[in-house]
Amino acid sequence: MVKMAAKLINCTKEEQRSAVCFLWAEGVPGVQIHLRMCAQYGDKVLSRRIVYEWIEMFENGRTSVTVAERSGRPAIATTTRNEERTLEPIRENRRITVEEVAGRLSVSVGSAYSLNHDSLKFSKVCARWVPKELTEERKRRRLDVCSQHLARYREEGDTQLTVRI
Repeated sequence: MVKMAAKLINCTKEEQRSAVCFLWAEGVPGVQIHLRMCAQYGDKVLSRRIVYEWIEMFENGRTSVTVAERSGRPAIATTTRNEERTLEPIRENRRITVEEVAGRLSVSVGSAYSLNHDSLKFSKVCARWVPKELTEERKRRRLDVCSQHLARYREEGDTQLTVRI
């Protein structure tokens, strides 16, 4: 196997598909193509199934590595305006349901869920919408509390662990 000088951390899918095309044209088997790409691209690599699908497309005469525009209706519900409009009812009532959000925005339930979950990064915890990712403020507060606990442990030792509340 050929060793590369450095891993390619930032790469596009088109670049990876170009690598698949190049290696396939050299006669490298699909298994080896995927293994080499895993070593090079790490967790950002195309899946094995996708690599094999592209190999099959190249075998059938495809030369382009770009994905063609798909026909169909474009997504119009997941706009910045609807994201802002979705935040308002969630801030007012964290127990609001997806159906209620969909009714307020006049979009489908699937679109309302996509706005909440995918665009705004909220998830339901105990029937409440909560942010998936910690804000910088919350991360800082957690770090402060952990530092206080660690300092207390260093001062008091194991005795603090036996105290019942």
